[in-house]
Amino acid sequence: MFAYKRPLANLGNILPNKNNTLAEKNGEQKLTKRLLDSPASNFQSKKKTIKQTNKNDENFEAFQNNKNDLTKSIEDKIKNIHLSSKPLKNVVARDNLKKDNQIKAIKSRATNQLSSQKKKIIPAKPYDWRDYYEPPLSMPADVIDHDRAQIHNIDSEPFYAYEIFNYFKTKELSTRCSKYMHKQKEITEMMRVVLVDWLVEVQQTFELNHETLYHAVKLIDHYLMKNSISRHRFQLLGITAVFVAAKLDERIYPIIDDFIYISDDAYDRDDIIKMEIELLKILDFDLNYPLSYSFLRRFARCSSQTIETLTLSRFILESSLMDYSFIDELDSKIAAASLLLALKMKNLSWNAALEFYSGYNESDLIDLMKRLNKLIKTKSKYETIRKKYSDKVFFEVANIRPLDI
Repeated sequence: MFAYKRPLANLGNILPNKNNTLAEKNGEQKLTKRLLDSPASNFQSKKKTIKQTNKNDENFEAFQNNKNDLTKSIEDKIKNIHLSSKPLKNVVARDNLKKDNQIKAIKSRATNQLSSQKKKIIPAKPYDWRDYYEPPLSMPADVIDHDRAQIHNIDSEPFYAYEIFNYFKTKELSTRCSKYMHKQKEITEMMRVVLVDWLVEVQQTFELNHETLYHAVKLIDHYLMKNSISRHRFQLLGITAVFVAAKLDERIYPIIDDFIYISDDAYDRDDIIKMEIELLKILDFDLNYPLSYSFLRRFARCSSQTIETLTLSRFILESSLMDYSFIDELDSKIAAASLLLALKMKNLSWNAALEFYSGYNESDLIDLMKRLNKLIKTKSKYETIRKKYSDKVFFEVANIRPLDI
């Protein structure tokens, strides 16, 4: 570390002294000033000034000569200019007219182009799903295609209605009810009549759809096919079936407290919830069944029946819900038989459209129609359905006289 300090001590002998350098600079400046102030220097300066003055004089004289020549040239050109005799305003008018003609020509070409483009453009036909409707292949020539007539009414599902009801007719074979009273120990056919009659009152009280009523009765019969029930729980099964059916078919269904109220507090919330769970388990959560009411509406619409004829057939079909002897009939067949009986009571006949859409001939329905006619002719003390259809809202169809057969 100390070895590096030793050479630094001798640098004073090698590097120039700071004070000596400053003195040399001051001496050079004084010498330059003396040379500039000498007589020789003044003579050289004056000589340069004289030469520059003479040169400037020569340049000024040349400039004056060029100026005079330029002025003379301009005057000669002005003399040679030949002015037009036409007024200036005619020239301006001609230019304006030329511009107007050019603008008109441009507008005319643009208009012609637009008109030609409009003629060439052919708007494409928009996609319309209704163009792809295909009628059933087996439809007779003398039958009006009801679904095509309803093609603008998407609620009627015109594309799929025929296939849907064919599916229902297939499914009703596997979901067909069978007689079950021989398995029940505490309930009877008359108790079932009383229960269904009361359920019709419930449907009217809550203003439920007719599908809800038919669905509830279907759930009760399928439950009783697979399980026996005690007498005091029979009404609980009824209100629970309506509760479940309302969930399936109604937009807004009654709450549990409403069912407790209409049962006169015979059951509480826990009873209904437990019964609902039991019902779903017994039916294996398979709750969608083809309903005779759906078939009846389909057949009546496809044959263009009046609302009064449809209402009369609804009275006949709803009356069959109370009779245990009809539970094993196919829903499509009993619906067709009810409509046939209504047509006979109105002096109308079974036609080709009904035969095609229902799949039944009149001869297939005669025996069942006679049984239904006997049902509505027989008087009963449970008259809720008859009173319901005796109202003017339902055209008092219950007062129409049955057939004498």
